[in-house]
Amino acid sequence: MSTQFELRATISSELATLLEDHFLENELVDWGIMQREIDDPYEVFGVFSDSGKAHAALENLRTAFPDLPENFSGKVIRDAVWKNAYKEFLKPWHDRQLHWIPLWERNTYTMPENAICVYLDSGMAFGTGAHETTRLCARRLLDYHKIHGDSLERLRIIDAGCGSGILSLSASALGFKMVSGFDIDPEAIVVCKQNTHENPHISAPEFITANLEDGLKGKQANLVLANIQTSILIPSSRFLVKSVAPLGTLVLSGILTREIKDVHTQYTAEFSKLHPDAGFNVHSREDGEWSDLQFTLSAR
Repeated sequence: MSTQFELRATISSELATLLEDHFLENELVDWGIMQREIDDPYEVFGVFSDSGKAHAALENLRTAFPDLPENFSGKVIRDAVWKNAYKEFLKPWHDRQLHWIPLWERNTYTMPENAICVYLDSGMAFGTGAHETTRLCARRLLDYHKIHGDSLERLRIIDAGCGSGILSLSASALGFKMVSGFDIDPEAIVVCKQNTHENPHISAPEFITANLEDGLKGKQANLVLANIQTSILIPSSRFLVKSVAPLGTLVLSGILTREIKDVHTQYTAEFSKLHPDAGFNVHSREDGEWSDLQFTLSAR
């Protein structure tokens, strides 16, 4: 019987974001971040072939993140168990008529009448899909649908940094016909297409692998969703603002509340520069330690 050794500790949401970025940027596939329920704390975990390698990897991680918890729990687990462990953290959740359901609960979840469902398996790499930043974007999408529900055929939506495809699929599930998403990570696009296959009742969005500059080049949308960390949002502001169609809306998430002023200042300047003949309205919401920004262009 093949076994692995797991290390695990509870961490803050802020540290969870920093670690997740570090793991992706450095391709540290032995480490991951999870959250059991929406209101539960985040956990960092690592799975290694034996205890010695696990603790050596932890010491290396402490070099980059000295604020890691002093104590990590450790245990031996069967190989087959840890490969499916992330499923424990993926729970159904909903906002208004939209319900997001893990694939393995497809036949057991009780769907309310007139609910719209999106079935997902985001895997270990893309978290629960119920992170505060995703919830903020999903609320904005639902708000936009409530206002523009009679124009679904002609409104274009772009999901920049689409991850598992949850927002793109949600937009299609709501009835928007022109929906596309892109992500710099090719594995993300594989997951997006797998999730699309699991939702035959939803019109398939277009998914491509691209960075922000290439993914938005030559494109404009009525609604642009960007659930991306601040360290990327600020230097990429020109690409995102330029992609907003006249009278369109840009939703930015992935922003820690303490960072909101910097992002607001940067994007206000870009909107003033790139859309000089239009006015714009700005609105922000908070969810836990996270905030979003919504910019909506208007006629002067």
